[in-house]
Amino acid sequence: MPPRVIIHSSVSLDHAIIGYDIDIGLHYAILGEYAPDAVLVGSTTAAFGIKMFMDSSQPETAADRTRPPPVPGDKRPIGVFVDSRGILHGLLHFYRQMEHIRDVVVLVSEATPDAYLQYLREREYPYLRCGKDRVDIGGALRELEDRFTIQTIVSDSGADLNDHLIRSGIADELSLIVAPVIAAGNGKRLLSSVDACTLDLIGSKEVGSGRVHLRYALRREPIRT
Repeated sequence: MPPRVIIHSSVSLDHAIIGYDIDIGLHYAILGEYAPDAVLVGSTTAAFGIKMFMDSSQPETAADRTRPPPVPGDKRPIGVFVDSRGILHGLLHFYRQMEHIRDVVVLVSEATPDAYLQYLREREYPYLRCGKDRVDIGGALRELEDRFTIQTIVSDSGADLNDHLIRSGIADELSLIVAPVIAAGNGKRLLSSVDACTLDLIGSKEVGSGRVHLRYALRREPIRT
């Protein structure tokens, strides 16, 4: 059985994911309430996070080139990065150093550059190869469940990957922290490239500063027109 997949995103009222003041602490506090076995992140989002929130000049150390040993009883999630094109080549040590994830796993495809695969092997990053030109997310998640005993995955990514999870019928739940702001502008919007579908509201609560946390279950059947 494939793992349960939850899309978690902070958005403005007009579904912008950048271009306004995001409460990062609140975002990750609510994500942690799901107690996921894995957190799914697209490579573009991961690279953007390094640029925005980390010292991108920080070099890789010798310790970063070795996979950390497992710790019995460690409940932290695995960081799973979708990176068919090798965008995170030379950058994964930033995520290996993070305290809130226990391991880094990379999803690649048959089209992934050999140099990137060599980089992953040399530094003991486990990777799953699924898909021809792009990562077959559905197949990769099933393999993740088999190899790492993953039952719940939270996608903490951008609009492209999250919309794909909805279009492909992979996502089970949509978790939105909605801020009381209209971001406007031409930035990418969550849900801008999905098909019409019906959602069931399964939870809602105020979370401070005018923000609301909304939870929706995604139905599998399309809207009839």
